[in-house]
Amino acid sequence: MTQEQMERAGLYVIGVMSGTERALFEAEMERDGALARRVRALEATLQRLDDTATPLPRSDELWARIERQLKEAEKVSVLPVSNPKSRRQQSMQRFRMAASLLLALGVGYLAGTFTRPVEQPIMIAVLINETDASPGAIVEAFADDSIRLVPLEAFDVPAGHILEVWTLPDADTGPVSLGTFSDPATIRLDGPSLPLPEQGQLYEITLEPAPGSPTGRPTGPILVKGFARAPI
Repeated sequence: MTQEQMERAGLYVIGVMSGTERALFEAEMERDGALARRVRALEATLQRLDDTATPLPRSDELWARIERQLKEAEKVSVLPVSNPKSRRQQSMQRFRMAASLLLALGVGYLAGTFTRPVEQPIMIAVLINETDASPGAIVEAFADDSIRLVPLEAFDVPAGHILEVWTLPDADTGPVSLGTFSDPATIRLDGPSLPLPEQGQLYEITLEPAPGSPTGRPTGPILVKGFARAPI
């Protein structure tokens, strides 16, 4: 796959191609089986991430915020279209916007290749902020009891507090802490020895007094939560 095809694949999957561009790209996929397979793989990955989110009602404020962000992005990306070079620059800017969204969802396919990492999580959960139904973090659970946490928002952590990650292996065991963090950065946490995570297992992040919950159970407000799904 060429760099240009990769850029256009990102635009196609995100849905920012114009009607004419989309029709031409779909015709190209019919001729190029390898391109079509890569596009379908990217679509399937995004669908798996979408399937992990529990459907929640979208507030009017959320849609208004999305519209404002799109309008601001359009102001930045508008270029004269009479010049072929300008059209290319505009396409690149749209692709960067699409790629940024993909990366925000935790998908690394447009970071240079469409290959999967060697180590694969056995479960993935997208944790949702129930206030505005926006994704707040991604949890990837591995077979060695560790998790990879990808924050998608900058959580407000007051002085003297910390963020704690929890999972619920089963009702009898109750919630189990997987570790704490304070900075909104991608981190790896080594959790306690637990059975392998299962489909539908709950994960959540709470705000706790530093250095962590004083009871060994969640005591603070739940900031985001979601349910695990197995990657295909």
